[in-house]
Amino acid sequence: MKIFILNTGLFPEKGALEDALAQLGTDHEISRHDAEAGLSDDDWDHTVQALVSADRVITL
Repeated sequence: MKIFILNTGLFPEKGALEDALAQLGTDHEISRHDAEAGLSDDDWDHTVQALVSADRVITL
């Protein structure tokens, strides 16, 4: 399963969710993108492509 994680800094229980994601193991393809990092236009293009192709989207 492809999982897309977008870190926005809006989720107060980020640590608990990170712990749960760590339990998934290597059976899943996880891509992480940090919206707080000041992404360039090219970075946002890559982020949107990853989001569209994901089976699950998680916002932190």
